[in-house]
Amino acid sequence: MKYLMIFIFVLFVITSINECSTASANTPIQSPDWILGKGHPSFPDSKYLIGVGVSEKSPVLASEFARIELIKTIRVQVNSVSKDYISREKSVSESSIVSETDFLLEGSQVKDGWYDAKNNLFYSFVIIERKYVLETLKVMIEHILASIELSLRQADTFFNNGNIIQALIYYYDGYKESSKLLPYIQTYNSVIMINNSQVYKDEYNLLFKEKIQNIVDNIYLEKQTEIINNNNLDLNIKASFKGRGIKNFPIKFSSGYNHYVERVLCGSDGYCKVNLKVENIVNKNNDILITAVVDLQTLEKHFNHSLKKNLFGRLELLSITFKLKREIQVVQMIKQEKKKYRRSIGRHSGDIDLSPLRNGFFIDNYKARKHTGHINFRFRFGNGSNINIHKGW
Repeated sequence: MKYLMIFIFVLFVITSINECSTASANTPIQSPDWILGKGHPSFPDSKYLIGVGVSEKSPVLASEFARIELIKTIRVQVNSVSKDYISREKSVSESSIVSETDFLLEGSQVKDGWYDAKNNLFYSFVIIERKYVLETLKVMIEHILASIELSLRQADTFFNNGNIIQALIYYYDGYKESSKLLPYIQTYNSVIMINNSQVYKDEYNLLFKEKIQNIVDNIYLEKQTEIINNNNLDLNIKASFKGRGIKNFPIKFSSGYNHYVERVLCGSDGYCKVNLKVENIVNKNNDILITAVVDLQTLEKHFNHSLKKNLFGRLELLSITFKLKREIQVVQMIKQEKKKYRRSIGRHSGDIDLSPLRNGFFIDNYKARKHTGHINFRFRFGNGSNINIHKGW
């Protein structure tokens, strides 16, 4: 009886253990909160940026997807920060945001993972320290800021000295450099916590834009003189900024006839002078049409970047037109001169024996020299005396 009771007890224990094991096997393992976007207890949001990835194939792919999600999170924040700038400038592109955030993946780390056996899914948890991101961005931002501030100082110096072209070049360099700065500032401001006071502001891009527009909007071309002298036409215009002449400002003179083009640079006083041959620019009705415009092709060669139309487009609208009529008397005078010249070269040199003339004197010979404009007569009278006549023109 004693042994029977022991056997029944052991059988009960074994049965109970089997039932517990079966119950545990049928109960699903609870998934971690981080795969549901609830954060991770070991990596608080105040110190870390996180990304969660999932893959049916391997944990390695899950980690790659987690890094992509991490960067997407930053880009969404960057786009949110940049809304005001986009509405003002309309120049923030998705590609610039991508290029200026992908480098942050170098500091990312896989810190957790989970396998969902029921659904055959691999999960990965990737983090990056906010401190690392901010320190990396700060180095980049400070480097670009130093370059921008140097361009601003140089441009202001040229502007104050009246060198408008050089001022424009350096202001535009600063404008383009500050455009590179924007994505870094946006990323920095999206990563840093709101209660931190060290937040960068994008003020330079707008500052450079205003300085460029201040110059471009106050450049004018003024007609000075137009003088026709025989076959020469002298034209003179002035390029000025707020009344002051612009040194080395490029101007293109072009004719409405014969496709004639002349490019010149204004002098130190801003005056642009050109001397044209009337015969090269006049039409069959003796009309002359000359247009003077800003030579943007030559101007752009001085810059390190292509000129944006929204900043320099006004220069395309500046022009001066010269409409003249060549006087008929001038035309006739030129024709007469040409006719006289043809007569003179049409004569040939040599001795011509003119027959004895009346009244007892003879013309011994007549000699005309080709091209020289000289004529010689020798008269011989019956009494033996001679008279020589020389005529030149």
